[in-house]
Amino acid sequence: MAVPRAPYRIFAQAPDAVVDPAALVRAATRFFEADLEVLELRDRRSEVPPVEGQELRVRLESKRRVFRSEFLIQSRPASADDYREARDAEERGRAGGMGLLAARCPSVWELTPVREDIEAATLNLCAIAATVALGPTLPPDGSTLFGVRGAMERLERLTGASLLR
Repeated sequence: MAVPRAPYRIFAQAPDAVVDPAALVRAATRFFEADLEVLELRDRRSEVPPVEGQELRVRLESKRRVFRSEFLIQSRPASADDYREARDAEERGRAGGMGLLAARCPSVWELTPVREDIEAATLNLCAIAATVALGPTLPPDGSTLFGVRGAMERLERLTGASLLR
């Protein structure tokens, strides 16, 4: 399967476009029966010119669902375009209230597969990230907004296995 042209965007309530890698690892293990390993963490504020946010490279593995995939997660402040696209996606997907939730999130985490897009791994990581970020996910096609439950339902349809223990 081809890598999506645009990343999944997870709206995050975290201030200063900060991702808590330890919280992602805990959520993966505790709620999603997956192993998440942080391979690299870079604070982009030290770059010239400085860029707000962080960049993480992570590996997600699920023995139960039989996948292993690497992702790049880049955090940044949310923009007016992000909020507009979230409102439009809420309307398209009839995702009542999710656009308002996105509007309360000052940050966006962009999630992109490093090599190939393993859809089950991507959806699993979206659920993990949404759990930590406390915000909705905007898929690359902008068709809707979904939260943890929506990511779980998509993963369950794809794999035929319940996401929670």
